[in-house]
Amino acid sequence: MGGDIEIAEHDFAAFVASRLADSNRRTDTFVPTTHLWALMEDEFVGRISIHHELNDALRIEGGHIGYDTVPSFRGRGVATEMLRQALPVARALGLGAVLVTCDDTNAASIRVIERNGGSLWEAKALDANRPLKRYYWIAES
Repeated sequence: MGGDIEIAEHDFAAFVASRLADSNRRTDTFVPTTHLWALMEDEFVGRISIHHELNDALRIEGGHIGYDTVPSFRGRGVATEMLRQALPVARALGLGAVLVTCDDTNAASIRVIERNGGSLWEAKALDANRPLKRYYWIAES
């Protein structure tokens, strides 16, 4: 999803239109996904996606929920609030507990997840040339 934030910043309407079908689309590598967007004073500031289930790839890297914040809005609590508001949506989709992952070197994401009740399950190396991947579960509260 790395480039999505730039696409959304430049043409938000086209970005939204391209994502609406994702809640029902299913292939061998893609599970249904709900996309939500954060706005502050009518300005796009971030996105969060909720995968309705886990496939093998998402169990390894990605989890149920992934998010990104526009760089100029990072450090302002946007991601923490997006995740807080996305958790009830995940519950409504039938997810009692959600898996959220991040790199061990991503201190900001670690704070976001832990502030939202994430409990570290494990940290493991996926590749010798990459940081450890942290796996958090956020249980239904």
